[in-house]
Amino acid sequence: MSNSIIIEKEVSYMGRKDIYSIKQDDKSIPITHKVCGFMHKKVKTETKKLSHTDFQPIFDAFNNLDFTKAWRESGNIVGFDGRTLKCKIYHVATEISIRLWCPSKDESNPETTKLLEACEKVFSLFE
Repeated sequence: MSNSIIIEKEVSYMGRKDIYSIKQDDKSIPITHKVCGFMHKKVKTETKKLSHTDFQPIFDAFNNLDFTKAWRESGNIVGFDGRTLKCKIYHVATEISIRLWCPSKDESNPETTKLLEACEKVFSLFE
């Protein structure tokens, strides 16, 4: 597997999972948004292609994350609404991932906040 990023944002009480897939290509960077869930079957999958230049800020945001620090911060996260965020980053044959329960931006959790801000750069492409 080449370099890629997969983000899964799930809201269990709504039966909805948003999956964002990013795969680096020689010519462009396709980013696909797919919605899954029993109540959301009519939402069409959408793909956008970014140039390498346009993708660079997104790449930098994910490249500067420390999943271990975000994982350590997760004990401080309180939430009861059933939201989860999962992020997987693949580099050649290596994978690193994190899954957080109800993450939110908070200055006491700087690495979690950086992760959310990186993900928001992708989410904003489809809003």
